[in-house]
Amino acid sequence: MISPLAPNVRISNNESEIGVTVASLVNVRVIQNLTQSGVFHLALTGGSLGILISQLLVSRWNEEPEKYSGLHLWWGDERFVSDLSQDRNARPVTMGLREGSPIHVHQSLPSDSHVELEVAAKRYSADLFDIDMDLTLLGVGPDGHVASLFPGQWEEKEERDAIAIHDSPKPPLQRVSFSMSKINSSKAVWFVVSGAEKREALAKIIARDPSIPATHAHGKIETALFADQVALSGE
Repeated sequence: MISPLAPNVRISNNESEIGVTVASLVNVRVIQNLTQSGVFHLALTGGSLGILISQLLVSRWNEEPEKYSGLHLWWGDERFVSDLSQDRNARPVTMGLREGSPIHVHQSLPSDSHVELEVAAKRYSADLFDIDMDLTLLGVGPDGHVASLFPGQWEEKEERDAIAIHDSPKPPLQRVSFSMSKINSSKAVWFVVSGAEKREALAKIIARDPSIPATHAHGKIETALFADQVALSGE
């Protein structure tokens, strides 16, 4: 089933501008919700743009850490590699947050934690039980994948919150990913897309073409797409 909500599209000039814009808007949303309810669950993403956004957010969070004691961080997908690997999506946060930060960091177990991939996925799924994200950030691959849900390798009716990926088309092969149902339980889903190689996937999302996983991802209340001019035009 494709997203029932057409995404609200916001265009920036380049990747850096997207990063600054999204980080600023995320932080505003976090502060507003923490003020109202005291808790906010945010799922971050990887890739060059996702890393930039994470770095910008960490810089803000380190300035006044006491404001973010109710913030819970998750990742829509994570690479099953060693804890200190540069491939870990969580690394910009785990290495960047000030020591003693009150922010709650929830990441799937790494490969050097002496558990198997399936066990890591089951534990992450258990951690996620009965928790819906207030906001999930999603990068989009040139093939239209989101998180680690690749074309032909995801199940729309998957009920588990997190699943093990054994043979990702992109290295590293082993990963832990939100299921599509977990993504779609989020109050808000924001796609962040940059680069000419994303033009076709971006066009399919906007056209609501069901052939790619990204078109099936949406928030329960809000779905937004942040992209740069290059991703739109391919030039």
